[in-house]
Amino acid sequence: MVKSHFSSHTLSVGFAAAVAVSLLAGCGGSQALGPAPAGGTSSLVSHSPIVNPDAKGGGGKGHGVCTVKGGVRVDPCTVDFTASSTGPDTVVVRTPENKKGVLSEGDTCGGASGIATVTQGSGDDWTVTAGATQGSCAATFTYANKHGKTIGYAVLNITNSI
Repeated sequence: MVKSHFSSHTLSVGFAAAVAVSLLAGCGGSQALGPAPAGGTSSLVSHSPIVNPDAKGGGGKGHGVCTVKGGVRVDPCTVDFTASSTGPDTVVVRTPENKKGVLSEGDTCGGASGIATVTQGSGDDWTVTAGATQGSCAATFTYANKHGKTIGYAVLNITNSI
């Protein structure tokens, strides 16, 4: 009879470690996205981050990690324009519930001749369109109370590789 030195606890710890390593390995490389939609139209899904936004706030810059504070959210929080995914894209900006305030947008994108333009659509939708210049920029959605004090914000990171 063969005796094993492995216990069920050892196997479960090993399995958990393997799953954790697999998940973390997916964060370090490039994101695998499906093929571009037929007809040259852009899809919001092709630009969505693999990791959900940091809903508790704080966070940092970068793909898959959203910078948010005070109940303001932007989804997705990153938009990447490429030759196969030229946009325009729609992002949804959410503000705190049951609070009266004003949402504004400011960016470092440079408008139509710059990296991108960010314009308000209807409701919570905002449209992001690639500009003529390659590079990265950020759009900050700021929520202020009736006295003008900022009570929350969310950052949209944009990269134009076209």
